[in-house]
Amino acid sequence: MKGTWKQLLDNHQFRWLFAGNTSLFFGFFATMLLRALLVWDMTHDEMALAYINLATAICMLAVSLLSGVIIDRCERRRIILISQTVVLVAESSIAVLLWLDSLTYEILLLSAVASSLAFPFIMPARTAMMVDTVGKRPLIKATALLSAGMNIARTLSPAFIGFLADWRGFVSCYIFLVGLHAISIVCTIFLDRHQPKTLPNADFFDEFLEGYRYLFRHTSLSMAIIFSVPPMLVVVSLQSLMVVFVDDIWNTSGSGLGIMMAAMGVGGIIGSLLMTWIPDRKIVTPMISGTLCMAGFLIFFAHSSNFWLATIMLLGVSSCSVISQTLTQSAVQLMSDDFIRGRVTTITLMTFSLSPIGTLPLAYIIKHFGAQWALTMAAILLSLVVLLIGKSSPAFRRIDDLSSMATEVQTIPEMYK
Repeated sequence: MKGTWKQLLDNHQFRWLFAGNTSLFFGFFATMLLRALLVWDMTHDEMALAYINLATAICMLAVSLLSGVIIDRCERRRIILISQTVVLVAESSIAVLLWLDSLTYEILLLSAVASSLAFPFIMPARTAMMVDTVGKRPLIKATALLSAGMNIARTLSPAFIGFLADWRGFVSCYIFLVGLHAISIVCTIFLDRHQPKTLPNADFFDEFLEGYRYLFRHTSLSMAIIFSVPPMLVVVSLQSLMVVFVDDIWNTSGSGLGIMMAAMGVGGIIGSLLMTWIPDRKIVTPMISGTLCMAGFLIFFAHSSNFWLATIMLLGVSSCSVISQTLTQSAVQLMSDDFIRGRVTTITLMTFSLSPIGTLPLAYIIKHFGAQWALTMAAILLSLVVLLIGKSSPAFRRIDDLSSMATEVQTIPEMYK
């Protein structure tokens, strides 16, 4: 095990991938908090938060239907650079308009849409580069390291942004955000080019359909993707509506929201560290148990009257969520063939792009029944769905065997040793 970690840390391409991914998520989580604070400050309307998340979800879903084919056809580093530049321009525009005191909800919505159009190219391309960069055998550990970096970003970025928003205002926050995206672009420049494995032998639409035919033929892969949807729906919706919990239940300000989102990041780091104790060939049982524990922590979080007790419960929610999602992502990468990995990865991202849609029904239930019972119902439903998949799907239970077989095929590439 020590040898695997050393090989990853000695891999200079993985280090640039890790640094660029971490700075990207520093900006991503800062954006989530800033956007929520700005919308709430402008409207004080739960549905306004839901609508902006719904718009970004629809855009991400629409682009994800096509981006996978482009990632499998084109050089991946160039795709990432172009997409990250779009995000940089969108966030810079918000900074300028805030400085000019000309920002409106509609412009903020347009900026969110622009960023959401770029995101389905950035993360799938980065993820598709992982196997080429580290090989299949250490993939779960590499994914855990990337997850740890992402959760360090989730911890530090919102906490810093929350206090910076209270202290210096939104303009300073967006200047900081633009700098983070610029750092991520610089790290991407140092990555090697990643050309497609095979030249396209069919037209664009046929290659698009082949991604779904591939999933239809590989049922265990499909079940891994399906399993990832319910917990992601709950977690992303909770993040998007966290400002409602903080304001209505515990009566704290932007600093309180920053602490809560930082707690999710700390929990994610704990989850990533716990991944080191999970055997490489064991995926299914930790996925199920992690998600069920997450549902239990959600119920305790929803009914915690004390802010700091709720923060501790949120650590548990995030830790369990990271374990489940990291194992799911690793299983998907291990069971996918090289020639179609970009399409499979973007289809997986569609589960993430669908997640903000869960904000709409959760916001509606919160508005009419209260935040505590809305989250309780979501946790119970999550548990039932997870148990149903685990008990009724033989293809889902075969994930361990198929992933173990895949790790024997490829080790760390010679060029990156």
